[in-house]
Amino acid sequence: MRVEKLIHGKFTIALSLLLLSFHSYAQKDNVYTQLRKEYSNENAVFVSRKENVEIKFEKDELVVYSKMYEELLLLTDKTSEYIDRNVYWSSFSDIEDLDARSLIPDGNGYKTMKVKNFSKTNEISEGTFYDDSRSYQFVFPGLTNGARAILSYTEKLKDPHLFGRFYFNSFAPSQDVEYSVTFPSNVKIHYKLFHVNDSALQFTTKISGKNTTYTWKMHGVKKIKSEESAPNYTYFIPGIIVLIDQYTLNNKTVKVLSDTSDFYNWDYSFVKNVNTAIPPAVKQLVDSITTGATDNLDKVRRIYYWVQNQVTYIAYEDSLGGFIPREAGLVCSRRFGDCKDMASTLVEMIQAAGLEAHQTWIGTRDIPYSFEDVPSPTSTNHMICTYVQDGKYYFLDATGKNAPFDFPTSMIQGKQALIGMGEGKYKIVRVPVLDTNQNIYADSVHLQLDKTIIRGHGKLKMSGYYKILLGYRLQNIDKINEHKYLTAILQKGSNKFSLDSSSYDNLIDRDKDFAINYAFSLEDYVKQNGNELYINMQLQKTYMNDLLDADREAPREIDFKSIDKNINTLDIPKGYKVSYLPEGANYNSTIGGFKINYVVKGNVIINESYIYINTLMVYPKDFAEWNKMIHALSRAYNESVTLVKQ
Repeated sequence: MRVEKLIHGKFTIALSLLLLSFHSYAQKDNVYTQLRKEYSNENAVFVSRKENVEIKFEKDELVVYSKMYEELLLLTDKTSEYIDRNVYWSSFSDIEDLDARSLIPDGNGYKTMKVKNFSKTNEISEGTFYDDSRSYQFVFPGLTNGARAILSYTEKLKDPHLFGRFYFNSFAPSQDVEYSVTFPSNVKIHYKLFHVNDSALQFTTKISGKNTTYTWKMHGVKKIKSEESAPNYTYFIPGIIVLIDQYTLNNKTVKVLSDTSDFYNWDYSFVKNVNTAIPPAVKQLVDSITTGATDNLDKVRRIYYWVQNQVTYIAYEDSLGGFIPREAGLVCSRRFGDCKDMASTLVEMIQAAGLEAHQTWIGTRDIPYSFEDVPSPTSTNHMICTYVQDGKYYFLDATGKNAPFDFPTSMIQGKQALIGMGEGKYKIVRVPVLDTNQNIYADSVHLQLDKTIIRGHGKLKMSGYYKILLGYRLQNIDKINEHKYLTAILQKGSNKFSLDSSSYDNLIDRDKDFAINYAFSLEDYVKQNGNELYINMQLQKTYMNDLLDADREAPREIDFKSIDKNINTLDIPKGYKVSYLPEGANYNSTIGGFKINYVVKGNVIINESYIYINTLMVYPKDFAEWNKMIHALSRAYNESVTLVKQ
């Protein structure tokens, strides 16, 4: 419009627009050339990624609008991984003004190809029975080298408790990333940054009338790098959490999420009207389960094991049904439920036994945040039951089907538990991390030589999480795959390992260590050279060459602290003697270590290996120490015993 007012004549206007179009294309072409050079190892780059949030009132309700915009520039002909896209929402949000289009290079400009078909689908993740998450699925048409995929839409969030997190990294690098929040003067917010280098982040504040806008910008943002054994990306990429403290409307102040108390009160509102009375059927069931129990702890243990055994875990997320547990009587009768159903059922059943138990909110290890830093649903994704006796907290997670009574499931180790104690009352207690010596993998093998074949009998004992994980899998595996799975677990020396027989001790007993008794043969493992035999007695080289790359960005996550013990006893064949015995090796550090030794006793050689891992997370600052340990361990693994014919 301004051009038409300032310039007269159709010819002049047409010429000007032509020049403007050419200039615009030239600018875009220059951007492609610049970014293609700057991101020479990438197939695509975001020219821009923006999320601009506006908090406002509609009909005396606080709502949050997030306007999303992204422009992805394709830098090579490898476009297949960028064609398919999804836009997600649920019953708590609406998607408005959805627009997606491809800009395809065409002579001196671009040809626009709009997305016309958006498929509305349910997004049910693996292992979930029902989930009210939805998505629009669509395909960017015609993408090729130099094309741009542009996506924009607005998400309306209906519950302010579920607002607001943003991460600066994505699946492709970004030239410019922007996140802003605009809020009126009668709304109070606070925010916290994570993994952000202040020099890389530009922050500005703008006041316009009664509205304030906070804006955060980053330039030259790396893509999220996929790395083996990495924790959830929220542990290490730059991000921001924005929470609404409170708002004032019609002279009334409404608390939202200013602190942990606000969050607890919101969470508690979903459970306070559930299981308000103990149904006779539940009381009768609990009495039958606890008959003959020796003490209160035994009663709770029996109830816990009953729920583990009899209630099948089924993830079920449906609007507020994702927050409100179902009645214990219903769960007990139909024998299935999700984590909050199982947790509230445990609480109800323990109370039916005359004891006190507590509904507990917790985040699994996929979530890095504490309740003090982030008092919001962002910090939780799980629910358990807590029982307290003699000052000890028992964290009962019935979704962990094979977990002993006094073992928290591996996924909640070290996490904060928000324990509900009633209206406005709660405690935050840290779930313990199981000690290294509680998770032991102990393999003892007796070996005999039959020319160049090794024949052995072994016993593998497992405690703690080793027993829980392996025992659960073996209880649920079919006979056809059982032998194959055991072979993979017990394999030693080389791929010529053959599992000849196996049996179990205490497979289904949660409270005893699990053991596998087995016999095997290993062909062509012993090397012979004239009168000498060479035998590497390190048959199971745990962590061999398990080095962390120097350019790795993510921490290395460990499932649990552990000890691996291997005792290999070799009968010295008649007519042979030991001519070389490795000296052994050891290494100790705060994150882990090992000890390997060899000894000859009579006519046998005994090789003992002891490896311990004493951390759940190897951070970048510890990479050098980890690699030093692995180098030393791998060198020790390469040592062989030499036998010579007498």
